[in-house]
Amino acid sequence: METLIPTETTQLENPLRELIMEAVENKPATLADLIKRYQDIEEALIESGGLAEYGDQLAQVEGKIERKLDACKGLIDYWKGQVAYLDEKEKTYKGRKTGIKGGIDWLRASMKTALQLTGKEKIKTPDGSYYFTKPRTPVKIDQELLTEKYALALQKIGIKTHHIIITLPQKSSYGETMEAYAERLCSTIPGASWEVTEPAYDLTALAARYQDTNRKWPPYLALADKTFTIR
Repeated sequence: METLIPTETTQLENPLRELIMEAVENKPATLADLIKRYQDIEEALIESGGLAEYGDQLAQVEGKIERKLDACKGLIDYWKGQVAYLDEKEKTYKGRKTGIKGGIDWLRASMKTALQLTGKEKIKTPDGSYYFTKPRTPVKIDQELLTEKYALALQKIGIKTHHIIITLPQKSSYGETMEAYAERLCSTIPGASWEVTEPAYDLTALAARYQDTNRKWPPYLALADKTFTIR
């Protein structure tokens, strides 16, 4: 039996290779490709003085562009539908999220009340720990009950303070350093302005003034709520 030995000129059939090459050669043109092709043919038509063959080529490309435009429109319409669908889902999920968060807040409030009724600061079960922690600020101030008389008294004992924000021009009119310039702001300087922030109260010092003492608590002051923690 004669055996065929491939030579350098013998080409073995490879259907997969042929399929790949065919797919590459017949790859659909994008809209950008068609626009570029149309411009190239149009330029050649002008340079040739109006040869009919270029006109025919333009007509063919125009047909392909029209079909491509229809394909793009179809995709846009599909995506618009997807956006509308996702918008509707977003509303649904947002409402569901709000409801769940409200449920969490309601349950936490109920658990906090139940723990307060026991009179205990902490309860530990096999599934978790439930306890109160001290607040970061020991007291809170009711601004509506804090009259000017009380505010003035707090300022006198150094508990009520203000932060002052000063805006300076880029450089001093007298060529001095900005530090020296700021020191001299007691007098009027063109370009300088000042602003006073809301007062800041030293709540720790205020709590120390009344907690564990015989002082009468002012009406504007109350103990801050303890933080309820679940673990």
